[in-house]
Amino acid sequence: DSSALLPCDLLSDQSEDEVTPSDDEGLSVVEYVKGYPPNSPYIGSSPTLCHLLPVKAPFCCLRLDKGCKHNSYEDAKAYGFKNKLIIVSAETAGNGLYNFIVPLRAYYRSRRELNPIVLLLDNKPFCPHRPDHHFLEAICCFPMVYYMEGSVDNLDSLLQCGIIYADNLVVVDKESTMSAEEDYMADAKTIVNVQTMFRLFPSLSITTELTHPSNMRFMQFRAKDSYSLALSKLEKQERENGSNLAFMFRLPFAAGRVFSISMLDTLLYQSFVKDYMITITRLLLGLDTTPGSGYLCAMKVTEDDLWIRTYGRLFQKLCSSSAEIPIGIY
Repeated sequence: DSSALLPCDLLSDQSEDEVTPSDDEGLSVVEYVKGYPPNSPYIGSSPTLCHLLPVKAPFCCLRLDKGCKHNSYEDAKAYGFKNKLIIVSAETAGNGLYNFIVPLRAYYRSRRELNPIVLLLDNKPFCPHRPDHHFLEAICCFPMVYYMEGSVDNLDSLLQCGIIYADNLVVVDKESTMSAEEDYMADAKTIVNVQTMFRLFPSLSITTELTHPSNMRFMQFRAKDSYSLALSKLEKQERENGSNLAFMFRLPFAAGRVFSISMLDTLLYQSFVKDYMITITRLLLGLDTTPGSGYLCAMKVTEDDLWIRTYGRLFQKLCSSSAEIPIGIY
């Protein structure tokens, strides 16, 4: 059972790479190759060894919501994906989306566990929502990467892109909302949309980017929640004490469900003094690799692991048994 493998075993166990079509009902994973993406959307990106298609996909096949001469699929359900989807809602197709895709197609990920990626691009008339030729050229070499026009405030768009088959949804902050007349209203629409999806699809893991860190308190809000109320009082005390990290006690932030782009500004300031800051950040994100370095991955803690009891014992167990260093738990 490949699901029982620890992440560090994926490199040493090559059995999945030797699967024949008859072993898994002709699964298309056998068609993937390992290599470096031939096209990068910008200068300065470091090449990362990834799972790639042996032949680039035609641009028309990247469109999820419209059929073409190669297939007639017009929604995620028609594709019959075996793994859960990862959906990214963004205003435009920029270089950041390329950096999002690369770690999810990195060589150290199991071929059988690659998640289809759907880019949900805003379809407003004033937005250049259609990906340009250079971006499509950069992503057409990756397996199971698609895009479609739509918006997170449109239920039809969400259903068409396969939200009921998704495990993760990433909502990228839109530049057009940052220019709101009132600063703190810039996140209003995003918060309402995410809160609606939080209620409609409670099992969906939603990661949201906000303009203002102070608006994190509105994310995944539940009325009459005594624990959240206690945390809000603690946050208020921290704010009165002059802390600029009062939001760090909020559950959505601690679980990695929400962040603010302004947080990256502090990293830029530190990089003037600590020249290794950008290098470490790129390594953690999986955008760079160095000889002998590890990689970032997630492990699911199940009921069988409850005997470990504490985070300290989990840290000790992983370090001693598989040389893994846990850097967070949620």
